[in-house]
Amino acid sequence: MKRGLATAFLFVATVGPASAHSPVKGIGVFYTGMLHPYLVPGHLLVLLALGLMIGQHAPTSSRYSLLSFVVALAGSAALVSWLPVEAPPERILLMVALFAGLMVAGSVAPGVLLSVLLAIVAGAVLGANSGPEGVLPEEAWLAFAGTLSGASLATLYCGGLSAWLSRFPSWQAIAVRVLGSWTSACALIVLVFEYARTGAVT
Repeated sequence: MKRGLATAFLFVATVGPASAHSPVKGIGVFYTGMLHPYLVPGHLLVLLALGLMIGQHAPTSSRYSLLSFVVALAGSAALVSWLPVEAPPERILLMVALFAGLMVAGSVAPGVLLSVLLAIVAGAVLGANSGPEGVLPEEAWLAFAGTLSGASLATLYCGGLSAWLSRFPSWQAIAVRVLGSWTSACALIVLVFEYARTGAVT
């Protein structure tokens, strides 16, 4: 476990301000949008933590949470593409990932209301911060469709894996809690680096 945390720490420490919103050459606008949530640490962490949390106590917390996440993601992406509103800070995603990961690590049932609330916050902030750069205006919807597909599939697969492993009373259920603790630890590390970077700039 210590080796895994050390590896995650080194990975996060080497992450720079990459241009993850720019299109990837040669794969098309849709697949660029689909890969986008996996290329930004905060986006990937919140998808993993949210999926693990939803699946750990399925179907109680997954019945409405997945739908709420998809609707919030699509709605916020559409709003940002139509109106010149400022996107919320991405560190909100890290806070959601930290909180959800801690709940998974402690095997705490979030309940329907809290699960839906976290899903809406995560979907709204992720969608608002997934605006593609270097894409023609008439193709922006295609990038958003890819982002919606990639984020939804990641959350769905993480939730399904968590739900399947949590059915077992032995090490499989413990593995889900370990993944939750690693996710929350990575989110905390990225948050610390974000605050250190912004503090140094100001």
